[in-house]
Amino acid sequence: MHKHAIVVYNPIAGTAVGPDLWLGAIVHRLCEEADYAVTVMPTRPGMDLQEMFQHVPHPDLVVAAGGDGTVRFALGAVARYRPRVPVGILPLGTGNQLARNLGIYEENILGDPLDEAIKVLMTGKPMAIDLGVMNGEYFCVAAGAGPLSDAVIATDHQEKVNWKMLAYASSMIQTLALPPANFRLTTVGESFIVRAAGVFITNISDLGVGKLSDTAELNDGLLDLCVLNPTEFQDYVDLGFRFAGGFVGGKAPYYIRKVSSLLVEVIPKPAKKTRLQAIGSSIKNFFMGEEEPPPEPQKEVIAMIDGDAYGTTPMQIEVVPQAVSVLVPERKL
Repeated sequence: MHKHAIVVYNPIAGTAVGPDLWLGAIVHRLCEEADYAVTVMPTRPGMDLQEMFQHVPHPDLVVAAGGDGTVRFALGAVARYRPRVPVGILPLGTGNQLARNLGIYEENILGDPLDEAIKVLMTGKPMAIDLGVMNGEYFCVAAGAGPLSDAVIATDHQEKVNWKMLAYASSMIQTLALPPANFRLTTVGESFIVRAAGVFITNISDLGVGKLSDTAELNDGLLDLCVLNPTEFQDYVDLGFRFAGGFVGGKAPYYIRKVSSLLVEVIPKPAKKTRLQAIGSSIKNFFMGEEEPPPEPQKEVIAMIDGDAYGTTPMQIEVVPQAVSVLVPERKL
């Protein structure tokens, strides 16, 4: 009897390689080498998680082929409806951040990252990992809010194809003219107020930004809260190079702690710009021929999960320990 696999892929993942160049090879290897009957399913905007199982209700394997958004969709569907089914990852996006942290993806000019990921798909071992949930939506990498988080969302698709992680670095530095937001952060037994350019809740240590958190682990049953408020130009440069994956050290101001749940709210009052942000705003307005508008209180800001906009604050975030099993290289166990 054949085993059944579902290959979920994003037809427009952030890569220059279209599915016509790899999809047939993946299906062939799953059929010939592993004796799977394969169902191929392209994702589309607004697709419901349960739709992933409409043609194959009880698969033996799910393969997520695409970027972090596709991986998030597939892992969320499995976590909610088929938590015992292992998931293989074929990293075809820009950041491929979860795959990096699992040892599935490494950029190497001497090797083919996709070929290495296929080897893991065929011979890897299942590893249980945590997921986060933000306002009912699963995420596998990070949730965020604030101007630095908006920079991740706003990065142009074609720029990501051409420049990969450097595209995020450019967007990051461009936020220096934007004021921070005032956040109320509430975790178990504690609530505090911060002024921040970015609040990130991460499930992984390497966000493609170097080591934003040295303590985050995918199976520790916790998430890492990272509060960032750059005040000098060098801070933005450091954070920009972290997003480019080429900088590990530095002293860009941030605060990190472990949380199992977190409520992120915006306090509706104007946040004072730093001196650098005020200078950047003045330069921007000068070149655009605009006058500085009076500051307006922010009642809400965009909520980000795994690089995509998903509603607005408030953000209720929880960790789901060992939510899914992912195929990884044996050395990662």
